[in-house]
Amino acid sequence: MSAAARFSALFPAPASANAAAAPSVLLRAGEALGVWRISAPLQPCESGRWYSVEHSLAAQTAAVLVYQRPGEAMAVLLRLAEQAGAAAAQADPLFVNALDSGVTADGLPYIVLPGPAGLPLMSASAELPLRQRLQLVLQLCDALQSLREHGLLLRELDPGLLWLAPGPQLRLMNLGLADLADEPRGMPQPYGTAAQPFQSPELQAGALPSLASEAYAVGMLCCWLANGRPLRQQDGALLQSINSTAGLTAAERVSLEAVLHKAVAPTTVLRYPSVRELAEDLRAWLAGESHSALRLTPMPALAAHVAANDAAVVERLFVPAFDGSADQPPAQAGLLRRVGQALQRLIR
Repeated sequence: MSAAARFSALFPAPASANAAAAPSVLLRAGEALGVWRISAPLQPCESGRWYSVEHSLAAQTAAVLVYQRPGEAMAVLLRLAEQAGAAAAQADPLFVNALDSGVTADGLPYIVLPGPAGLPLMSASAELPLRQRLQLVLQLCDALQSLREHGLLLRELDPGLLWLAPGPQLRLMNLGLADLADEPRGMPQPYGTAAQPFQSPELQAGALPSLASEAYAVGMLCCWLANGRPLRQQDGALLQSINSTAGLTAAERVSLEAVLHKAVAPTTVLRYPSVRELAEDLRAWLAGESHSALRLTPMPALAAHVAANDAAVVERLFVPAFDGSADQPPAQAGLLRRVGQALQRLIR
């Protein structure tokens, strides 16, 4: 098995949220959605399908996302209404606020957003090099940190709402924010089906959204982009995943794996506390520097992967942390020394 294949095995793409969805109906050009008229279909996404639309009374073009699950109509429109104030409060250009919303004649919810040039991220990013994809994640991390000034965080991440504009610049259609609160406010709203693969284990267990759950969602996005996530079936053909890590050295691959493992760790104790720390490590990886994920004891899967790839990786990245030379209590230094020795025996 190649090193890149082993990387994909460690970070498989989550199951598509569309697996259990009913087939979407393609809207025709000229079909009306309120005051909007369909111009042409764009890309499908995890939530439904994007279309370009024109305003019937004004010279205005936009993009509309028509969801494919009628059962989500009320939840989508309720989240949109609840976020009206929060959307107006933040001014980061990465977030794009809705122009309109409604329900189709078939009961499918839709949202209309200013149509930026470009395409949905999960299809448009296929042509980008790995490092450029991770730069897009940094754009998202920086924008999410700006939400803290308004007491907001990202409650859920729907990959279908991520748009890649020229630059390349990332845009997030604004439909997943929540108050950064210690107590629930009002009745909790259900999560969108397409966002479920990005939910942290504690959210799935009923916990409130937190900075750590936000970091998990962004970390899962990193995994999808780094692994060349397989695009969903389209017109009967399954598009192949991209071998994103084939050009990385063993040291670079192990270093990136450490970041991803920490970003999607199952418990908050092992995970990045927020996207700020995740962004710091991503920037360090892009610069070829060490980072916090490498200073942790390697997880079993990571240690086994190191052993199968390159002994020099351990010598360079891990052993100096376990040699007992730092200012450590004698008992701790002895333990760390034994861990380092065990790793070296593992790779021989």
